[in-house]
Amino acid sequence: MNHSRSVTFARDTVVAAAVLAGLYGLAFGVQIPPFQIPGYLLIVGFDLLEVVFGPVQRHFDLVFGAYLVGLGVVGAAVAQLLRFGSRRTDVPQWRLAVASALALVGVLSFLFAASVLITTTQTTPVLITGAVGLTLIALAGWVSGLLRVELGPRQ
Repeated sequence: MNHSRSVTFARDTVVAAAVLAGLYGLAFGVQIPPFQIPGYLLIVGFDLLEVVFGPVQRHFDLVFGAYLVGLGVVGAAVAQLLRFGSRRTDVPQWRLAVASALALVGVLSFLFAASVLITTTQTTPVLITGAVGLTLIALAGWVSGLLRVELGPRQ
């Protein structure tokens, strides 16, 4: 990996981790339920890791921070894939990292909806998290430039 590619990957990791931390912060900072769902989904994903590796009450902040950075690395890898697959060059490169973080939480939302659908008969959480997943994926597509929405006449 050359120097510019590793710098780009590091920048994408920082941007994606910051977006994920912001989504987590929405769960506590905004008291409107739809905005709290992405943060809740990040907590659910972390809880699954706690089931596998054991509880981390004493070092929760440190381990949860490492979890967000790890998801940021995954987001940076997704951004690299988007960068290689994208034909558009007019989109700022940092937006691909933002889009990958949003898409990552959208995928977590779909996985949560699928697990609820398989294990219970409840449809409300499936519909809500499915709608949030679709919204996050669509938002990721718009931010990355893969999904373009034209409003009004084009100049």
